[in-house]
Amino acid sequence: MPDLSNIDENLVQKLWNDRRFFDFELKATDGRTLQVLKTGQWNHNEGPDFAGAEILVNGKLLTGDIEIHVSSSNWYDHKHHLDSKYNRAVLHVVFWDDDINLRTRTQNGNRIPTLELSRRLNAPLVELIDEYKNPKADRLECRITGRRLKIEPLKSVFDQLGQERLIAHKEAMQALRVSVDFEQLLYAGIMDALGYKLNRESFRELAQRVPISQLMGKSNEEIQAILLGVAGLLPSQSRFPHPGEADTPFISQLETLWAASAQYENSNQMSGDVWRFGNTRPPNYPTRRIAAMGMLINSRTDSLMAEFVPHIEAAATTDKSGLLRIRRELSALLMIPAAGYWSSHSHFGKGISPAGTAMIGKPRASDIIINTLLPLALVWAEESQSSRLSDAVQKLYDRHPKLQDNRITKDLTAQIFTEQQPIQSISPTAKKQQGAIYLHENFCKSQLCELCPIFNSGAVDDNVAPNP
Repeated sequence: MPDLSNIDENLVQKLWNDRRFFDFELKATDGRTLQVLKTGQWNHNEGPDFAGAEILVNGKLLTGDIEIHVSSSNWYDHKHHLDSKYNRAVLHVVFWDDDINLRTRTQNGNRIPTLELSRRLNAPLVELIDEYKNPKADRLECRITGRRLKIEPLKSVFDQLGQERLIAHKEAMQALRVSVDFEQLLYAGIMDALGYKLNRESFRELAQRVPISQLMGKSNEEIQAILLGVAGLLPSQSRFPHPGEADTPFISQLETLWAASAQYENSNQMSGDVWRFGNTRPPNYPTRRIAAMGMLINSRTDSLMAEFVPHIEAAATTDKSGLLRIRRELSALLMIPAAGYWSSHSHFGKGISPAGTAMIGKPRASDIIINTLLPLALVWAEESQSSRLSDAVQKLYDRHPKLQDNRITKDLTAQIFTEQQPIQSISPTAKKQQGAIYLHENFCKSQLCELCPIFNSGAVDDNVAPNP
């Protein structure tokens, strides 16, 4: 057994997040082959340590959560086998395997593989510990930071990477088209966007458990009741119901509609414990976002996708002012104003301030347009062999203004740009932002610095040394 006195869970989480292990020919403790496609988003709140991971187990793709421990027995020490929040875990990553159980058991009876890192580290443990204890060595220093940039080549790099991200999104949707129709793909994509990073997996799961075909044609209240009921978030399903909340007329209506629904009788319900409310702004609470999805579906009497395609296609031959009008039309189709109970509540029994905050606002609508609607419209264009629609998608994507910054774009901005050469010098657009995310996910995150497209494109002036 190795000396674990200098090893804590946070260190093991960093090793996993930074992929400080040899990731070829990986095997679980039970002998199954493993391949790590995505380590997932680091979750610093309650619940599993990483969300949205993608791994191959014996060649089969699994997506879900990753839980990290120093020793494999910690899973049972921490009673995760009794906690439904860990039912979506697809891999248990440990530094040291000290347990006789070859597979980790979840609360719902699944047996997930365990990966031991101690024999797979890509550097001596003492060096890794020193690296993480030294703030200056917390991450490899970027070769671009502080250097003078060549703006025109840099613009081209971000645009090219942004295009690659659009194509990657399109190809992912094409792969799903084998078994899923356009309505379900758009619905699932919007649900994904409404989940943000903390609840993305839960929203995806809800979209699978309740296909949009089961919701179209129903009333607003029916749709909300079914979605919230399958999500396990109605007051009657809570272990800690808010006193008196069931007497509210709207809640009573939801409970009645849920009990009368076809979904009520089956065993397809989620546990309310999988939803994360901590570190989430009240207007973005899962209950409110699920209600927003219900309102969006109810506002479209026939087809979600058919509402958007004509607006997108019109961009093929329009001018700058016409593109602005089309963007506004697309946003308006996605934006849901506050209404009824949700205009003054963020969750059952919990108020919201300020009252009247939109259910889906413009920033989230713009994110859905760029990451879901346009890639899906590109699939539609290829299947229908419509060059007009394809040209329109590209035009809207190329000229869409920048979206709200997120953690990745903020970090890359600080890493690459300076006061002398701010990010405004490349005229940032949504496409360039997507390029920055693609750069992070495919190069920076895996520390593939030698392959960096910015450095290798000639966008960095080698004749100017980094600023001290």
